[in-house]
Amino acid sequence: MVSYAIGSSLILNDPEFFRRAQRHWARGLARFWGMDLKVYGAENMPPGVPYVVMSNHASYADIVALFMALPVIPGFLAKRELMKIPFLAAALRAGGHVIIDRGKRESARQAIDSAAQQVHSGKTVLIFPEGTRGDVEAVAPFKSGGFHLAKAARVPIVPVGLRGTRAIGPKNSVLFWPGTVEVHIGAPIEPEEIAGKELYPLMDTVRTRIASLSEQPVAPSGGAARASRAPA
Repeated sequence: MVSYAIGSSLILNDPEFFRRAQRHWARGLARFWGMDLKVYGAENMPPGVPYVVMSNHASYADIVALFMALPVIPGFLAKRELMKIPFLAAALRAGGHVIIDRGKRESARQAIDSAAQQVHSGKTVLIFPEGTRGDVEAVAPFKSGGFHLAKAARVPIVPVGLRGTRAIGPKNSVLFWPGTVEVHIGAPIEPEEIAGKELYPLMDTVRTRIASLSEQPVAPSGGAARASRAPA
């Protein structure tokens, strides 16, 4: 699918072809898995406005569900380790996704500043602020990179809660199972409110909203649920 989409984009001289193809790819995978998708709150993301979308993260199926459900096709804020995976690296480059090197603070900040300029100019970015797929049914502590991005870009944060993706694609399994996924898109947090909040209270507000939308508890800090507050 990646080879076809990249090749078609070049032949048609249409740089947006690959981005549109991502939604078709997601629909095909969902049909193959037997995923039944239900979307709530799509009216909270009217087209024509850039957003920083933040969602809980439990499964690889999250990406498929979000590509299908979100009214605006997003770019991802992705960790550089994903560039080592064949075809996925090509997809991330062709899709205009933003790559962050979490091990290098200066590099991460430069990438966030660059992403903020793109978002402010009209590009929507999707972030999993937990940083990785969770091991338990709870919303883990957040990393701060996406919040620096939202503040710098001066665009709304849209909280999203996913339900049911863990059952379709368990973290430690290579198999996917049929099932129902619900995507709950919350009301946006406007730039004025974002600018008026300190970083950590803002993170706590968004985390609480995502926990409510996903019907999951907020995981305690420490132990297996601990996540650093590094910029990415």
